[in-house]
Amino acid sequence: MATKIDLLLLGLLTDKPMHGYEINQTIKREGIDGWFNISTAAIYYSLNKLRSQGLVAETKYQEAGAPTRSVFRLTKTGREAFFEAMDENLGSQERTFSDYDLGIFLLNKVPRDRALSLLEKRLEFLKEWAASSQATLLTAQQRGDSPLHLAILEHAASCARVEADWLTGIIQRISGEDEADASLSAGRGLMLLSGDLRNFHFPDLIRLLASGRHTGTLSVSDGQALRTVTFQGGRPVCATSKWMREVPHHESQGDFVSPPSDVAVAQPRILNDIYDLFRWEEGEFSFDQGTCGSAECIPLNLDIDNFILGGSRWVDNWDAIQRLVPSTETIFEVQTQPADSLQLTDVERQVLASVDGIKDVAAIAMRNDLTVFETSKILYCLTAGSLLRSGDQEKIRLRRFFREFAELMCRSTLPWRDPPDNRGCEIQVNQQCAHLPIRFETGRIQDETDPALTTEELADLYRTFLSTQYAVIKGWFGEERVRRAFERVLRQLSPGLQEVFGKYHFNKVRGSNHST
Repeated sequence: MATKIDLLLLGLLTDKPMHGYEINQTIKREGIDGWFNISTAAIYYSLNKLRSQGLVAETKYQEAGAPTRSVFRLTKTGREAFFEAMDENLGSQERTFSDYDLGIFLLNKVPRDRALSLLEKRLEFLKEWAASSQATLLTAQQRGDSPLHLAILEHAASCARVEADWLTGIIQRISGEDEADASLSAGRGLMLLSGDLRNFHFPDLIRLLASGRHTGTLSVSDGQALRTVTFQGGRPVCATSKWMREVPHHESQGDFVSPPSDVAVAQPRILNDIYDLFRWEEGEFSFDQGTCGSAECIPLNLDIDNFILGGSRWVDNWDAIQRLVPSTETIFEVQTQPADSLQLTDVERQVLASVDGIKDVAAIAMRNDLTVFETSKILYCLTAGSLLRSGDQEKIRLRRFFREFAELMCRSTLPWRDPPDNRGCEIQVNQQCAHLPIRFETGRIQDETDPALTTEELADLYRTFLSTQYAVIKGWFGEERVRRAFERVLRQLSPGLQEVFGKYHFNKVRGSNHST
């Protein structure tokens, strides 16, 4: 099937044979590159493809003192292919898509004022484009350009005007200025974010509102209870909790109500009710950027991180926990260090300190004398609070390789130590690697490398440490012993870790005489 670029080149070659440069100049002279996306590289790629398909023929020639040039002409098959491609193009029933619609689809996830600012910026461009297109059309008409060229310019001007009119309507609806949509208050309609909790992870919803610095009111209901949280610039500032008013059976269903209470009494209960939302498995939610809390809204005095952490602690079922901790073999790594203001419990800090990108859930549970469920729940809270993230599998393999290799190399020196508990070799490695976030502690690796490092950056640090370790062992026990120890340790590794050894060039740690 001919591409759009193929069709253009076949069409241009129906006029006369041309070389690539001449085709490129024709495209610029006719202004084709103003309404059709094409590059010089794409022209030559298409010409070579058409030649290999037998649709164009190539003839090489050379004028005196000039470089060799290729002239392309249409073959009989190429002419037939041109008409077939024109039939398909002009009679096309292919829908036209606009990439800009993707932004409209995601519009309600952006703060209203920010969205309006960006849409108005786009509208200003569209108006300038429409004016410029119209001016270009008038100039072409006065110049007496071909009717086909004028038709293309008319299309461009028309598209710009239509899109500007459409976007003007979108802005009016969001601003609440559209009389035809007057029933919707400002911020509702297009900017209303709504959904079902069965399809949306509640901590992710809260994080979305916080990271976008949204202002508005989140309402969540399961049919029996209605709870709201009002946000100001992404921070929860107040909340309400109501339940369906009980009414006699012969009466219609009542409204959501809440008993009057002073703030001191209501605040703890309201906060518990809002935290309870984190374990709801069913319910509908909506976030309305046009409302900013009612008179009965009880003030909340907490930041977003403590809000998410506090709510996540209420999660007490496996189905919810397994969204972030799918199995006991899951490995986590630290994403960010907790702020001083984050109110972690002692056991949460203990579990957080155990996360190293190597130990899985079961190992962390054993290390901290906790059950797997207790550990998984804490890891869920820390992950929902953006302190942890699932480990990068490639980094996990790299960390495992490094730790296992370094510790095995260390143990290999035990028979040569005098006395056997002499740790001078390890101490010297630590001293020479003091600039690295890695050290030995009684034969075990303490790895405090930055989780944000790329895999290559991490491998580079590990190569540096292992190179130092190799040189120190060589200095203490001799070249022959360290060489044999290195080769023996490599054989002890699993095939998967041996693959890591080769992939990240760890053979280089022995020096240039042994590099692969």
